[in-house]
Amino acid sequence: MNRSKISTKNLLKLGFSHYEAGVYISLLNNGPLPVKEIANEIGVLPNAVYRLLTKLEKKSLITSSGSYPKVYKIISPSIALEVFCDRKIAEINKIRSQIKKSNKTEAIDYPTKIELVNGQNNFFKRYRKLARHAHKEILIISIGEEVTREVALANRDALARKVRIRFIVHKADSSNIQILRSWARMGLKVKHFPDWGFHLVVVDRNKSLLAVNNPKETSERIALDIHSIGLSKAFADYFDAMWKRSMGLRVVENKLKVVN
Repeated sequence: MNRSKISTKNLLKLGFSHYEAGVYISLLNNGPLPVKEIANEIGVLPNAVYRLLTKLEKKSLITSSGSYPKVYKIISPSIALEVFCDRKIAEINKIRSQIKKSNKTEAIDYPTKIELVNGQNNFFKRYRKLARHAHKEILIISIGEEVTREVALANRDALARKVRIRFIVHKADSSNIQILRSWARMGLKVKHFPDWGFHLVVVDRNKSLLAVNNPKETSERIALDIHSIGLSKAFADYFDAMWKRSMGLRVVENKLKVVN
C-alpha cells in the first residue's frame, strides 16, 4: 500500500480505533520509537499506548525489538496492510455468505399444515405442547373457563421462561371472576371482550389453534392445529386489534361491584 495514501481517515475506515490509528501514523512518520516517545507524540499515557501497541502487534502490523525499553516499528505497509485488508475482505465475505444463507432460510415458503383436533381434552393436550415450546408470547382468546391442572402448570412454566401470556376472555361475571383473578395473580395479562363460540391460541406468531365449541356443551369442540406463519400472523394481528378494544380486569371487577 502506498504510504502517501495512508491517513488516519483511511485507517479508521479499515476498523482501526482513533488511538490505534494515531500510534500507527506516529510510527509511520517517525520510524522506530519506544513507548514513552509514542505517548508524548500522540498525547496518551504510556500504559494505554502499550495496550494499543499490543493490539497492533496481534494484527501483525508492527513489530518490536527484544531490548529494554522496547522499540516498536511498523512492518512494511505494502505487505502488512495488504494482508490486513485481505483478512478484512475475507471476514466480510464470510459474513455476507452467512447473511445470504440466513435470508434463504427465512424466505422458504413452508407449506401450511393443518391438523384436526377433536374434543376439549385433546385441545388442552395440544395447547400444552405448544406452550412448552413457546419462546416469546402466547395469545389466547377463550371463554374464561376452568382449565386443567396440566394447562395451569404449562402456563406457569412458560411464565417462568419469561414468555408473555395475554388472555382475552369472552365471559367475565360472578361465576368465573375468581378464576380470572387467579390467572392475573399467576402473571397472565387478562382482559374481557364479550363474545362466544370460539377459542384461539397463537404461539410466537407462527403456530396457532382455532376451535369452535358447542354453545350448550363447551367441552364439545373441534379445533384446527395450524402450522402456518402467514395465518398465525393474521390471527395475532386480529388478537392485537381485539386487545385494544377489550376491558381490563379492574374495569370488569368495578362493574361487577356496581351490579352487586
